[in-house]
Amino acid sequence: MRKKALRIVAGALTAALALGAVAGCSTQGAPEPEDYQPLSVAYLNKAGYEDIIVGDHEGLFADAGPEITLNPVTGSGQQSVEALLSGAADIAATGQGPVGDAIKEHGDDIVVLAGSNCSTGGQVWVAGPNMVGEAAVIPYDKATDNKQEVKASFESAAAVLGGTVRVGVQKGATTESEFKSWLKKLDISFNDFGTVGDGTVALVDVKANVLPTTLASGTDIDMMAASQPYPDTALAQVEGAYKVGSNADIDSYGVACLVTTKAVFDEKADSIKAFLMADQKACEFMNAHPEEAVQICADSEGSSVESVQAAFDIADFKVQLSDQMIETILQTCEKKGAGITEGQLKAQMPLLDWLKDMK
Repeated sequence: MRKKALRIVAGALTAALALGAVAGCSTQGAPEPEDYQPLSVAYLNKAGYEDIIVGDHEGLFADAGPEITLNPVTGSGQQSVEALLSGAADIAATGQGPVGDAIKEHGDDIVVLAGSNCSTGGQVWVAGPNMVGEAAVIPYDKATDNKQEVKASFESAAAVLGGTVRVGVQKGATTESEFKSWLKKLDISFNDFGTVGDGTVALVDVKANVLPTTLASGTDIDMMAASQPYPDTALAQVEGAYKVGSNADIDSYGVACLVTTKAVFDEKADSIKAFLMADQKACEFMNAHPEEAVQICADSEGSSVESVQAAFDIADFKVQLSDQMIETILQTCEKKGAGITEGQLKAQMPLLDWLKDMK
């Protein structure tokens, strides 16, 4: 795994001014650079992590104050959280699905620092080359709410394909819960990972980054469900692929989250705040210079400008914990069986009020 160490290159005064550059943030009381604890951040080089990609490119984390190391992982945000829990990273950038799983498993040891984006339509389901002709399914149309026709087409396709429609999705990723909610809305039955039953759909655990190539082979899965840019990659590269639906169909939002553990937060709170200030500057840069930011992300991700632009079109880049973000994380925790109340979740957000002042 490639590690990119970002070391501060400015003096104490420059670092203090950089911390205060975010609107509403004061440099008074900011630690000297040598007083900061180093931080490591696990993230993915893909859509949903644009703030970190752009912040890195623009040197904003290098000027934040603490020494910040960015550790790119592959797969989904689940791998970021695994890096956090193993001690390989201090902060995990992820979606709300892995956050819900982590809270279910580790309770209030998980600290939700902030969100950097909240949007809908970024989780997309794509049918592959097996699902044509008699095995084709009808895409869902929210305007006409054609769920009965979609359900019937899935049942017909399953019969043609040998009993089930095999859908690849990474277990534990945010997309898993989003896709399951979509199936439930359309009353499409499914067999969970590794189970056998009477479901129309069978879920197959496939890492998100290899879903397009797995779909193209047609041997292990018939459809895929993933966050961008993987669906757009499949649509562009897999002959016969077509979009079936997305989380926008169920008015569900995806939250790009930044989380840590209680132990790390207690030890490195000042460094974490400095990182979040720099991350907010990255968001402000993206909002002020969208074309440049899109090109930066496209070059970094190896994606097309059109694919990245589609992600930007639905994005709301801002480091915060909005009511929508909190509600989305809470709903995900409920779906995951975490058994947490809104009050308990907010108690695991120690920077909730600080973020409001940072804006």
